[in-house]
Amino acid sequence: MDDLLEKELRKPSLIKNPRVLDLKYIPKKLLHREEEQKMLIQYFKPVIEKPGEYSQRVSIIGAIGTGKTAIALKFGEMIKVYSTQKNLNLEYVHVNCRRARSAFLTLLEIVRKFNPHIPVRGFSPEEILNMLTEILNRKKLYLIVTLDEIDFVIRKDGPNLLYDLTRLTDDELDMKERVSIITIVRDFAFRTMLDESTLSTLRQNTIFLKAYNEDQLSDIISDRVGEAFYEDSVSNDAISLIADIASKNGDARFAIELLERAGMYADHRQSLKVLPEHVRHANASIHPVIRQEIIKDLTTQQKLTLLAIAAKLRTTQKAYLTMGELEETYKGLCEEFNLPIRSHTQVWEYIQYLQNCDVITTRLSSKGQRGQTTLISLPDVSAEIIETTIREQFHKKG
Repeated sequence: MDDLLEKELRKPSLIKNPRVLDLKYIPKKLLHREEEQKMLIQYFKPVIEKPGEYSQRVSIIGAIGTGKTAIALKFGEMIKVYSTQKNLNLEYVHVNCRRARSAFLTLLEIVRKFNPHIPVRGFSPEEILNMLTEILNRKKLYLIVTLDEIDFVIRKDGPNLLYDLTRLTDDELDMKERVSIITIVRDFAFRTMLDESTLSTLRQNTIFLKAYNEDQLSDIISDRVGEAFYEDSVSNDAISLIADIASKNGDARFAIELLERAGMYADHRQSLKVLPEHVRHANASIHPVIRQEIIKDLTTQQKLTLLAIAAKLRTTQKAYLTMGELEETYKGLCEEFNLPIRSHTQVWEYIQYLQNCDVITTRLSSKGQRGQTTLISLPDVSAEIIETTIREQFHKKG
């Protein structure tokens, strides 16, 4: 077993910096989120320039993988650097409320940023709040706190945490505005869970993040490839396929996860480059969309069409094949298995059926290409697995 471990560790890897593929990694530049980043800074400009005279409340709203947490953490990094340079008592704290699990533990985590030795038990929420107030006043600190996934604790424990933090220093004699808040949620509907008192303490300062489109995801993945992988070790077709798959939900987190897993598959196969087939393997392992019963329920000609798609994509190592390439491969397979060759119209019907089953995806080639054609892809499962499965079924029949 020790020999196996040593042998595997000695294998070369296409990945030079795995940390860049960690979902917690924040890149130097957040691509396609520059305007939202500038907007967040503008919202907090008065707080940064004159701490204590002003507080701010901002909500960042968007679906999974749209960069909500990354924008807030990047902002936090900038605040820490700027505060050090300008000698400001301005601190940034980021808490994931879902991981904290409750309103009390969220509050406790904020206080532990300044006093890490506070035990979990032994204090009431009011005592923890008073402790935070005392720390901020004694140290003359100003705090920007991000409550990530705050809707989790509001749904579980009600809105008191949000209300208490926004009114934390209201009773202090110097009336310094010491706490500003960023809330991160997936849906604006979280405000319907708040009572009027809590809503009145919030402002309508909202940054909405749209889902990334395919081109934006391609840029993000290319940027990660440049940081994480050795030069020329990820094919452009692999990047295109990852962007295509992830664009269904506009989810950059999923795209990065696909990239990492595809790189691992390529390393496992000792490939010299990450190819579309590795991406398909990765996607199948994360979301095994195609099921064996789907293939079994296909007619012989539908299976043959799917086999042609898988075989061509496996051999070319491309993300897509054209309708012409499909039909050429299909005819060759008909001859191989001594089956009748169907017309172009019938093959097109098979393509439509496979797409309706979510087995394949189709798209038109770009307008810049000479003569538009249909491009066919297998985003959700390995071409090799499909080819092997269908060939086994044909050989059993034969």
